[in-house]
Amino acid sequence: MLAAFVIILALFVALTFRIGWIQIVQSDVYATKAAEYQVKDERIKPTRGSILDRNGNELAVSSTMYRIWVRLKPYNEEDETETAVVEKQKAVAAPLIANAVGKDEAEILKLFETDATRVRVASDVTKQQMQRIREGINEQDLQIVEIEENNSRKYPLGTLASTVLGSTNYDGNGQSGVELEYNRYLSGIAGRRIASTDAAGGDLTGGEKALYESQDGLSLVLTIDETIQYNVEKALQDGKEETQADRMMAIVMDPKTGDILALASTDDALFDPNDPGRPVSEEDRAAFGALPAEEQSEYLNDMWHNPLIAEVYDPGSVFKLVTVSSAIEEGAVTPDDTFTCGGAYQVADRLIQCWVYPGGHGTQDVRTAVKNSCNPAMIQIIQRLGYERFYNYLELYNITDRTGVDLPGEAMPLIQDEETAIPVGLSTMSFGQGLSVTPIQMASVVSSIANGGKYMQPRIARGLADADGQIVEEFPTKIKRQVISEETAREVREIMDFVAIENGVKGGDLSGYKIGVKTGTSQKLIDGEYTLEQRLGSMVSIAPIEDPRFVVLVLCDTPRVGFYGIETAGPTLKRITAETLRYLNVKPNYSEDELAQMESGKIDVGDYSGMTYSEAAAQLESVGLVASGQDNAPGEDFTIVDQYPKPGMRANEGGTVFLYKN
Repeated sequence: MLAAFVIILALFVALTFRIGWIQIVQSDVYATKAAEYQVKDERIKPTRGSILDRNGNELAVSSTMYRIWVRLKPYNEEDETETAVVEKQKAVAAPLIANAVGKDEAEILKLFETDATRVRVASDVTKQQMQRIREGINEQDLQIVEIEENNSRKYPLGTLASTVLGSTNYDGNGQSGVELEYNRYLSGIAGRRIASTDAAGGDLTGGEKALYESQDGLSLVLTIDETIQYNVEKALQDGKEETQADRMMAIVMDPKTGDILALASTDDALFDPNDPGRPVSEEDRAAFGALPAEEQSEYLNDMWHNPLIAEVYDPGSVFKLVTVSSAIEEGAVTPDDTFTCGGAYQVADRLIQCWVYPGGHGTQDVRTAVKNSCNPAMIQIIQRLGYERFYNYLELYNITDRTGVDLPGEAMPLIQDEETAIPVGLSTMSFGQGLSVTPIQMASVVSSIANGGKYMQPRIARGLADADGQIVEEFPTKIKRQVISEETAREVREIMDFVAIENGVKGGDLSGYKIGVKTGTSQKLIDGEYTLEQRLGSMVSIAPIEDPRFVVLVLCDTPRVGFYGIETAGPTLKRITAETLRYLNVKPNYSEDELAQMESGKIDVGDYSGMTYSEAAAQLESVGLVASGQDNAPGEDFTIVDQYPKPGMRANEGGTVFLYKN
């Protein structure tokens, strides 16, 4: 007993010294270790700001979604009991998660076949789905299933303006478009919650140490108009089908502010920001899936990039507006000066042909030369202007540098230097060959002509808004410089109006409006050589010419139906211009000739109220009009109480008269 007492006493003394050593001498060390296990430092994610169009319509929004993770290995892998518990819980977790999120159980189990410690088995889980999983966790006491809250990015209009909007990556940061350009405003500031937890991860009573609330991101208000953007994209798709082109592109700008109202390409339909990691069509997805990883990355970058910002092209005859406006401003020519075109013009050792070669345009004044898109006339004009003055206007029109538009990836223009430009290069540049610019540059140049010579910085964003859509910061418009005088700009617009009249662009849907246009057809550079086999048609418009509201630039890349810009880009430009004029409520002002033309072939509409539908339909057919009933079933006859057009109005031959029964 004495021996046992001594041993126990010795043990207690040793234990006392050990406890003292831990709690007193080593207290800081163990306090630090305890904090590492007990203190939980949790990042509080902010909600990403929305992206709105200029009228407050939502183009991109964030919503709270959830991710489900499963821990595949025990904390202590040497503990066989804990390992067995994890394996048992994996078998329970798989059907629970599969049923909640609508996946196949085998698909979940396949995800478990990895050496990773934990695996993400579901993303974009809704709150209702998450609650079902949480109930299962509580009922089954599942320790291996973790739920992570996440802000999911949604684009309610799908592919609309996809390359403008861009997309976000897995972490919720912008990776292209305005999502990338304005990421610092949209992403907000993350918060932190620091608290003491027990072994199971639950909060200890009174254990909260600090809470720093997150700050949600601001919403971005774009200059884009959702309706104009939609109309432009539809017109481009129709135009692509009609011309069988590789692609079509368009820009609509407000020349007075530099606001981009629409920025569209048929390539936009290939990319849905809701699923940015793969193409839209099944055919493209199959081709994409067969590519190696490096080529897939290149494919995605090509799919995400915006060709109107990131690619250059030879602008062709649209560029003649730069040549003519610069020469008029410098007094080198007047609109009434004449030049002779014999079909070609000799420059040094090069015979530069006009597009009508071997024919020629003869003697013509400047406005007629622009209408005829005459290359020899432009060469003679630029020879009067000279290299130095011409290059000075390239700088003033911002053609020698990027525009600075607030979108990522803007390309640099390609301009010849003096060594290569004189004399042949200078001559070809006069009609838009031998230099390459971005479409946004060309649209900005024409916008400055529409804006009385003032060059406005093009922009895609108007400002920042709070969660209620109220503007908290408005980005100011920026006048970069006065390029040409208001008088010169007016004269060039009058030339463009003359071109529209003489080339038959007006009429039809554009009756009652004065617009200015210029067309272009440029050869494409293939392997360092220009070829007629591949070309790019373009056309630009200013509308209305007397008080410009917008500028439209349309590009048709490699058409197979039609050759010149007026044939390939022209019909699409007319549709966009007409629709935009009506959408902006610009009232037509018809000339007497237009009114007479509109009235010719019209039929007086009678009064059909009180008749049956069949009686009215027969009468309308007899006078060359078509009846349409209001939601009437096939063969249904009813008494008419109202109609449109109203009695006494006039309708086009073959037009429809709508008949209503209530």
